[in-house]
Amino acid sequence: MANKRIYYAIQQVSLGTGAVAVHGLQSVGVSTNFSLEQVFELGQLEIYQNIEEIPEVEVTLNKVLDGYPLIYSLATEQGASGIANSTASSATLAGRQNARCDVFLGVFSDLNESATGAADQTLSCPGMYVSSVSYTFPVDGNFTEDVTLVGNSKLWSAGGLAGAFTGNNDSPAANSVGRRQFLDIDACIFPKEIPGVSDQGKLTDNSGSGDGFSAHFQNITVSCDLGREAINELGRFAPYHRYLTFPVEVSSEFEVLSTEGDGITATEEGYYSDGTGQCANRYNLVDNAIRVVTCEGTTIDLGTKNKLTSINYSGGDTGGGNVTVTYSYVTYNDFTVGHTAGVQQA
Repeated sequence: MANKRIYYAIQQVSLGTGAVAVHGLQSVGVSTNFSLEQVFELGQLEIYQNIEEIPEVEVTLNKVLDGYPLIYSLATEQGASGIANSTASSATLAGRQNARCDVFLGVFSDLNESATGAADQTLSCPGMYVSSVSYTFPVDGNFTEDVTLVGNSKLWSAGGLAGAFTGNNDSPAANSVGRRQFLDIDACIFPKEIPGVSDQGKLTDNSGSGDGFSAHFQNITVSCDLGREAINELGRFAPYHRYLTFPVEVSSEFEVLSTEGDGITATEEGYYSDGTGQCANRYNLVDNAIRVVTCEGTTIDLGTKNKLTSINYSGGDTGGGNVTVTYSYVTYNDFTVGHTAGVQQA
């Protein structure tokens, strides 16, 4: 009997040649675009030919951080069938850049309580590349990962994917889904320009005096857009390769509850100028190391050359809100992501 509808309990996404199920998945979206190129000719108004270019397939996935492998880890470590060297060589951006994976979306019977048995229909997207990755760590809500994968093929077929949920009682691999209390403050390295952060990028725990940490983080986001370009060749319709266009910008934002203003001084002569002459250091900004670590196993290392790009001081209006300051940082090519449940460790 055909399904009356599709809803969350009867969908499963799996990645790689081994079709490893993604746990903690919150949403999946698939879009397909067909590019057309028009050819007209002298002598008639009617189109001569509407030429079909290669289809563009995009899959967007969102999951909670829960102790299970990250989508980014699975997408770059599990591999694509029939494609040599399709897995990551290391946890760095360069090491993961050429990795490809197969993406499967199974739709099971709507009479099931979980994705068990054999799928009624399976969408297969072979040889997909990671196109963008972002992580969000809010003070209210769950820690989440968003990944977009791109490719040029998709196929719907009956059956195919085996259900990975043998019962109706799956639970996080960690003690809990990642929340604010599960940010590993001791292992993190924060930008030292933020008030309350030491020169080593650490916070002081003042909870014994009732003051909490020396800086009160409200939200952290890290994102990397892996914009890809296709290399085509004569004799082949599909791209020969979709390469990563270095340098790749990596951005991070830190929203902090303000107690003393944003703490950043900027002058036309350079805040760090020591006034000793023309050879004095005349820079307002310094390089920062950034690392975000969670208790459920995720590590995101952005290297040591992150620089402040903007500061947004807002809130504290007559509606009763609190003042928050958002510090935005950027670096390039440093984006090392690992998980204790993955093959590659950061």
